[in-house]
Amino acid sequence: MPHSVLCVDDDRNLCQIIAKALEGEGYRVLKAHDGDAGLAVFDAETPDLVLMDLLLPGKDGFEVVEGIRSRANPACETPVFLISGCSKTPAYEERAAGLRVDAFLTKPVPLDQLLEQVAKALPAAPRAPEEKLSRPSVLEGALDELPFPALLHHLHGLRASGALLLRSGKKRKAIQLRDGRPVGVRSNQVSECLGNLLVRMGRIDAPTLKETLRRMKRGDGLQGEVLVAMEVLSEAEIANALRVQAEEKLFEIFEWTSGTFEFRRGGRLKGASTLGLDGNPASIIVNGVTSRFPIEKIDSELRGHSGKTVVAAGESPFYLFQDLTLDAPAQCVLQRVTEGASIDDLLDAGETSQRILYALLAAQVVELRDAGEPAANPGVTANAVAAARARLASVRRNPEEDAVREELTAMAQRVRGANLFEVLGVAQNAEDDDVRAAYVDLAKRTHPDRFSGFGEAIRRLAEEVFGRVSLAHETLTDRRGRDGYRLELAQGARLEEEMEEARRALAAEQEFQKGAAALKSRRYHPAFEAFKSAVDLYPHEGEYLAYLGWTRFLSAQRDDSAQKEAVKALRKAAKLAPDSEKPYLFLGQLLKATGRHEPAERMFVKAVQVKADCVEALRELRLINLRREKQKGLVRRLLRR
Repeated sequence: MPHSVLCVDDDRNLCQIIAKALEGEGYRVLKAHDGDAGLAVFDAETPDLVLMDLLLPGKDGFEVVEGIRSRANPACETPVFLISGCSKTPAYEERAAGLRVDAFLTKPVPLDQLLEQVAKALPAAPRAPEEKLSRPSVLEGALDELPFPALLHHLHGLRASGALLLRSGKKRKAIQLRDGRPVGVRSNQVSECLGNLLVRMGRIDAPTLKETLRRMKRGDGLQGEVLVAMEVLSEAEIANALRVQAEEKLFEIFEWTSGTFEFRRGGRLKGASTLGLDGNPASIIVNGVTSRFPIEKIDSELRGHSGKTVVAAGESPFYLFQDLTLDAPAQCVLQRVTEGASIDDLLDAGETSQRILYALLAAQVVELRDAGEPAANPGVTANAVAAARARLASVRRNPEEDAVREELTAMAQRVRGANLFEVLGVAQNAEDDDVRAAYVDLAKRTHPDRFSGFGEAIRRLAEEVFGRVSLAHETLTDRRGRDGYRLELAQGARLEEEMEEARRALAAEQEFQKGAAALKSRRYHPAFEAFKSAVDLYPHEGEYLAYLGWTRFLSAQRDDSAQKEAVKALRKAAKLAPDSEKPYLFLGQLLKATGRHEPAERMFVKAVQVKADCVEALRELRLINLRREKQKGLVRRLLRR
């Protein structure tokens, strides 16, 4: 039975992500979000290890540990890791030592360090080696349960390094993390290709884009190299466009309303676009939420906390916002927060305020508390609020500008990632007049000249939307353009199919490795199940099918139907993998085991013909020759009598 770990933390998202990481390592995880609940779960389950946040509602971490140590043996000796969100003072360390705390960690705790500490406290491996070999990641889940902003924030807090894979419908994204910071991103979306981005930015036109594609097919190089060779753009302009492209790939994820994630510790991405983002992930979260995160999810989440008071600054020094750059509207919201505004006050202030508040909560710049609830560490919070107030400038609110921003933000969210038919809101079989009418309507509403008197952020939004609308009109304005774009969409669908096939191939290889480990330890039935999964995922790989047939025979040698299935699988494997010796080798061993020696010999000969140094087949052939020599000697002796 796997070891059990109790994680007690009032931050539900952090508690969830640590739980998923530990579950990925094979532990059974229990969760609680305040001191009293933590003690109740401890008494009911008696876990093997407790991870305890110091600053908790109700009983703090020290009080909970005191309760654990007061229990009867052996429960009172349960290892406890205390995790502090603030600096460890000598008094804290002395009290922790008096309570026999096994480890006193300070946030942020790197994920690798945390898992290493847990493994030391619970030394017995929770999973068999071959199962660990086949496990592709340590952390996976749904974005409905753990939204992308919270996921990104906590992976940064855990200093996680590896590959974060995300999926929503047909969309696929992959982010390279180094010490919790995004440094590279990859996408399967045609709309995020460099050429399409440059057209949206107004740097090249549609004919130039088509010419670059023609030259790329001819083998003239990558798209950026082709544009430089054509003297359309300079190397510096291409470098800037690649930076913008990478950022667009990342920020588009904030628009997803659902999906799944999988974090692979130590994973590396090939061919990822390099991110040149400045600042910490908190800035990325604030920018992504305020510009792209679905407002429906924000409103639902915030209204679920209606009646609470917003208090500036999380209590951990790690979560202070000294490295966070806030624009004027965000500073206004934070100013109101530091002055004691309630969540209901900010909900009534409009979408912009809701977005900013949600972003600051996701990055734990601010936190929610019940009205009248004191800070668990008043000194830290008071200092943080004082620092916030010292940095904030008074910014005047403009209701008209807020309304325009909200409208343009909604339009930008709609057109980002949408195909050009969807941008204009027309069907793919639309006629010229339909396209023209849709363009005229949208152009009137989004032309940048309408917003010359507004702030830079609004002008950028207008330029983005108008650029996308103009591209749609330019591409779809005649039937030939519409037909060509429909073909491009179809090619994008084929690319998605290729990426899906690559994903299946990777998963199949992981199952194959799992089966190989089980076969090596002579656990034939688990090996058969793993090879069956590999074949189901990637049925055209002959070697997988060969191992499937061989383990089918080994797992049920006395079953005639199993033997027939095994022979059928091995013969098919030989056709699928004519360059592999394994189907012939396994078929020969099967025939030999069932007493059919002559056909077995023929299979061993074929195995050697495919691979001259096939050791197993050569050994079988030597044994056959030795038996023949002995039989000849016996016959000669009989004839002499």
